[in-house]
Amino acid sequence: MKPILLLLSVLWSLLIVQPLLAATPVTPTWSQLNTQQQQVLTVFEGKWDQLPEERRQHLLQKADKFASLQPEQQQRMLQRFDRWKKLSPEEQTVLRKRYDNYKNLSPDEKVEVRKRVQWFQALPDDQKQEMRERWQSMSPEKKEKMRERFRNMTPEQRENARERMIHRRQNIH
Repeated sequence: MKPILLLLSVLWSLLIVQPLLAATPVTPTWSQLNTQQQQVLTVFEGKWDQLPEERRQHLLQKADKFASLQPEQQQRMLQRFDRWKKLSPEEQTVLRKRYDNYKNLSPDEKVEVRKRVQWFQALPDDQKQEMRERWQSMSPEKKEKMRERFRNMTPEQRENARERMIHRRQNIH
């Protein structure tokens, strides 16, 4: 009777479990990547094999898309990878969390975030630096209070507040 149970468990493994395991995609190791993938992903060379499977899949998709991009887009992608490599692990973690939060926003909230980023990017460098320094010097409580105040404003009120901030800075200087 025992040999029959053993035979059934082996057959079970071969017929049911093995196909399930084979269906799980396995991302190649660094040495298994093709030359183009390695060139695009060169900033991840030292830690590729330690990255989570999901992250490697995502990066491979980007690398495979790279060849179809326009030269300017390719350059921008490489610059982003390079900037990422220069970040500390803590900074990378913070950015991943921010991105995860962004993905969970509603479409309207995403539009609002993009508007704020565009507004900030349009500022002169000295004003951007001044705002960064001011933000860095705030206590966590003050930052949260300011976030809450902005969250409770209508889009028009937020825009007016931004304009007042710019004018206030211009009057100071």
